[in-house]
Amino acid sequence: MNSYALSDKTVFITGALGQIGRAVALHLLSHGAFVYIGDKEKKISNDLEKNLRRATFKNFQYISIDVTNEKSIQTAHKKLARPIDILINCAGIGVYTPFEARSTEDLDKVYAVNLKGAILCSKVFSADMIKRKSGRIINFGSIYGIATPDFKIYGNSGRNSSEIYGATKAGVIHVTKYLAAYLAKHNILANSISPGGVFNHQDPNFVRKYKAKTPLGRMAEPEDLTGLIAFLCSDDARYITGQNIAVDGGFTL
Repeated sequence: MNSYALSDKTVFITGALGQIGRAVALHLLSHGAFVYIGDKEKKISNDLEKNLRRATFKNFQYISIDVTNEKSIQTAHKKLARPIDILINCAGIGVYTPFEARSTEDLDKVYAVNLKGAILCSKVFSADMIKRKSGRIINFGSIYGIATPDFKIYGNSGRNSSEIYGATKAGVIHVTKYLAAYLAKHNILANSISPGGVFNHQDPNFVRKYKAKTPLGRMAEPEDLTGLIAFLCSDDARYITGQNIAVDGGFTL
């Protein structure tokens, strides 16, 4: 399968060992892209490597990267054997303690990964795109960068979305628009996608309430996001920039 004709594209994905990041990597590989799989661990996880080998994918390389540290990003960039056409800023974390218990460490950690990381990676990796006058940046926002959480669905699940998570994701959406305007003269497109809740064996009561609130009646699967990302990587999306696209089953209607 190579309907989006990505065989001449090189992609770098941050947070690629996470649930969504690995699904994105597998999907883009299936469309023929060469994928740099980036994450903070020193080496690729055994299960992902087995999945990649089982699917007979060979056009990938794992690169360790700490998106909160510019020196680590620059080191990762220097390891690339081929220039990047597409950067996907997928790395992200949350914090789930109550607002009243929020610590400065919580704030700094979520900000550093979600927002600072996206800015720094875009800064470093866009340099090659600027030289070639071509490129794509795809950032991960969130429905909670668009709307505030509905606290009634969380109950005692322990997964209550935080103020700092939403704030950083709103920031990512704004930074995406900024990059779209700033880099347009270099023919670099920047867009963000804002997923709704992705099923990952959460508390059953939370899942039930989330489904009831969502018009399509279910949580997302990682594969619900990957098709849009492949589209945004492709030439079919050559006139789309500065957009944030919610993929949420109607949750934010």
